[in-house]
Amino acid sequence: MDRKKKKQAAIKSAANVEQQRKALKARFLERSKEIITLMGASVLLEKFNSLFLDKLYELRYPVLKAKAAPGSEINKTKVVQFNKLLQQFMLDVEIPLANDIKIPIAWYLSEGMTLRDSIGELDTQGNPDLEKVKVLFSYYSHEGEFHRHLQELLITLVTDVCTTLSDFDEYIYRTDLSMTPYFAEYNPDNDIMIHAFKPKKEKVETKKGMRNAIRLGWPSDEFKWLHKNVKPSLLGFNSNGLDVPLALYISTHTLDRLRERLNITPGIMHQILLLSFLEPKINHRWNGDKSHVEFRLAGEKVGYLVVELHGSILMIHTFLFLTNNGTYEGEKLGRLLSVVKEDKKYLEIDTLPAFNAYHIDQNEKLSKLFIAAGCGSLLKLGNLKEFTMNQVADKDSESILHYLANAAYFRKQENN
Repeated sequence: MDRKKKKQAAIKSAANVEQQRKALKARFLERSKEIITLMGASVLLEKFNSLFLDKLYELRYPVLKAKAAPGSEINKTKVVQFNKLLQQFMLDVEIPLANDIKIPIAWYLSEGMTLRDSIGELDTQGNPDLEKVKVLFSYYSHEGEFHRHLQELLITLVTDVCTTLSDFDEYIYRTDLSMTPYFAEYNPDNDIMIHAFKPKKEKVETKKGMRNAIRLGWPSDEFKWLHKNVKPSLLGFNSNGLDVPLALYISTHTLDRLRERLNITPGIMHQILLLSFLEPKINHRWNGDKSHVEFRLAGEKVGYLVVELHGSILMIHTFLFLTNNGTYEGEKLGRLLSVVKEDKKYLEIDTLPAFNAYHIDQNEKLSKLFIAAGCGSLLKLGNLKEFTMNQVADKDSESILHYLANAAYFRKQENN
């Protein structure tokens, strides 16, 4: 590029930056005016007008954003993804003001907080109107109930983002909000620090040989990896009088089966998996020398985690979808229809995304069949399609009825 073109490009770039700056300021001023009006503080606009707002803009809190914590193994792409997801999650969140009017939480995090802190420091000079405004804004003080609610909302939002992006096969994420102005009062920075934890994959010896596995856990509030132990008796194993919590491992094979058979956002699956073993009563079905621990999504059973005891450790060996052979419900479904594993695979009723694609809940005959087999919970999970990693095209449920037309179950139904 010659010197002239470089100069033109630099001028164009500077013009774009200036245009963005003006747009940002215009948005800040517009939102600030609306918040002032909604909060019943219009006297500020009457007395100070543009001078006051211009000063607010100079003192504003920057937009909340996430950064990789120093020394963490987080690439730029993941940080960008985190920020985009956080903005997306905030779009649907509103926060109620003192007069029950709601504003988007993103407005309050920048414009609202800037107003609150500026007015808190305002010298009213005995002006009764301004004194009233100061009292109005005291409701939003750092020590008040409103601010505690704001903190809880923020923690929930960033935790949801962390969960969505986490994956036992890659990293588990946690965030530190402590140096944002919502937790460290008047702090001029507005950065969320992202910490990444890579689960350690190990070779674990079992009665079935060596297995690639991860010791189950999750990062603590102190940003340390916290392993989870489980009493064997909670899973139905005979503890022989010594029922101490044992280390719980999950095979990488199980993670593969979860991805294949449920195929929803990994972080959501993996956190639910962990929480399944933290209940005071772990729902399970004893199966010979194995424990089938219920795995639920949105409160509905979708299958089982198969756990075995190997000396001083517990190992989750695989995940069985509810219709799979090897589960109580899957075996019953096979008996009702006289079908085997290959038939289920051919019909594509052995994974959640494919099952949901049939919209079986809208087919009366098939709904009765799956309810009779104990798989009725699967009919309530169509809303999980939005969390599916790879969408499956809709299927015709009548094709299942056509394939199973001669099944004894349907002949019996017709004769009743």
